[in-house]
Amino acid sequence: LERQLVLQNLMRERQTAMQIAWTREFLKYFGTFFGLSAVVLTTGAIKKKNPAVLLPILPLGFVFSYQYDMGYGTLLQRIKG
Repeated sequence: LERQLVLQNLMRERQTAMQIAWTREFLKYFGTFFGLSAVVLTTGAIKKKNPAVLLPILPLGFVFSYQYDMGYGTLLQRIKG
């Protein structure tokens, strides 16, 4: 029984490590997309003189912040707590 509990704990730790690794990999691609989007939307807002063009940056920023916190922050520790 004790060995089974140790193996279950090991599997749980591996799943968590995989989830963090996937999040960090996703963050690389999403960060690039977010950065390019921010530059393009800012340029468009300046050219059109319309600040409403910047609105998509807000939800993208929330997604980026969540993914960063999941991959490099303390989100998993807060969830466990």
